[in-house]
Amino acid sequence: MLFNSYPFILGFLPAVLLLYGWLGQSRWRSATPALLVTASLFFYAWWNWHFLPLFLFSIGFNYLCSRMLAWKAAYPEGAQSFRRRVVLAIGIAVNIILLGYFKYRDFLVGSVNAALGVGWPLLHMELPLAISFFTFEQITYLMSCYREEEGTGDFLSYAMFITFFPHLIAGPIVRYREIYPQFNRNSRFCLLADNLAPGLMIFAIGLFKKVMLADTFRDFVGPIYEAHFLPSFPDAWGATLAFALQVYFDFSGYSDMAIGLARMFGVRFPENFDSPYQCTNMVEYWHRWHITLSFFLRDYVYIPLGGNRKGELRQHLNLFLTMLIGGLWHGASWTFVVWGGLQGIALSINHAWRKHSALRLPRLAGWALTFGVTLFGYVFFRSASFERAWQIVRGMVGANGFAWRPQWGSFTREKYHAILEGLLVVWFCPNRQTIMQWDWLGDYVYAAAFVALAAVSLLNLANPPAFVYFQF
Repeated sequence: MLFNSYPFILGFLPAVLLLYGWLGQSRWRSATPALLVTASLFFYAWWNWHFLPLFLFSIGFNYLCSRMLAWKAAYPEGAQSFRRRVVLAIGIAVNIILLGYFKYRDFLVGSVNAALGVGWPLLHMELPLAISFFTFEQITYLMSCYREEEGTGDFLSYAMFITFFPHLIAGPIVRYREIYPQFNRNSRFCLLADNLAPGLMIFAIGLFKKVMLADTFRDFVGPIYEAHFLPSFPDAWGATLAFALQVYFDFSGYSDMAIGLARMFGVRFPENFDSPYQCTNMVEYWHRWHITLSFFLRDYVYIPLGGNRKGELRQHLNLFLTMLIGGLWHGASWTFVVWGGLQGIALSINHAWRKHSALRLPRLAGWALTFGVTLFGYVFFRSASFERAWQIVRGMVGANGFAWRPQWGSFTREKYHAILEGLLVVWFCPNRQTIMQWDWLGDYVYAAAFVALAAVSLLNLANPPAFVYFQF
């Protein structure tokens, strides 16, 4: 079920909110957590119920691991630490194996086939919805259990944490310790105007980003990146700039909707985007783009690899490996691995420049370099093959000519005008967090802004496409 669809907006969400509000004011208030878990499982099964047993297995297995981590009395004295580490390692390994089997099996088999000239069959399995995101959440939960953080033995709170529908499909990636204090079986579950009003507004802003901005630029990208003709200079640059806008408005719009939905239920999610295209270096960029993924990779990959504690050369290697893993997490393709490697190289150069060079680029030059590196990476992120990525790169440097060819579905001046307007928005306009902090000129203005955003978006919801990050 898509956030940007009539069944969700006009059916599922109002029904869950009404039941949630009614239970919160009734003698059956203790059943509210069970309602949210049940509604979230229904939300997940709506997309493809065949994968619900796999999701339930993941929930049951990881909770069993959490109980084994807590049963210290079952371990001989002196062996507790070792055996708990073994349980943790097994739990994380099973999660990664499941992710690897469903998401990367064909990628690995295809790579072996290409390298060795063999013909092992590919399964072409459908990717279970949200398996990448709920795998990461399960790993954070197991780490919380290993560290004996508060509330890790509460099954209902754990089930709410894993299944809660606002972040189930594509994040933000949250930690158990962030959610448990504000959302557990002892919380006061009820609808409050102080939560519902800002939650609806944040959701409306995210919906507008997705429907009116991301989906508009999406239509500009496919005809170039999925075509077979050689893209000219205006085609290659236009499609790549359009994709930069599409992926930003699409995923930040999803994050806004998730944050807004959680806020309606009294839960505050961490922010996931903070105007990343305004950054002046790559380190800052990764502090402001998909923020929760950056923190996850830092805490669960980069630091365990050694971080910056084992010398500068090892730090650069750890950065590179971390971003390689981040690239592979985004998709089972060598183009994603190259994208991740490029990000790792850029981060390493940025850190080395900061440490060893007294020269500091002017802000405009730093911004231009950062945005240029980001766009170059997007060519590999979006291309289905290295051949097409190379054709796009050649087009961007003018090797394929400079002709306008609108008869082939390529770029027109009108499309470039729309792209320029989008770029001006991401470069100079305040983001959603800033807008929500403004002192509105009264409740009527606030309500009018919400109605305008929601109405325009709802009127343009016919055949809504999925979010970009649903494929991950």
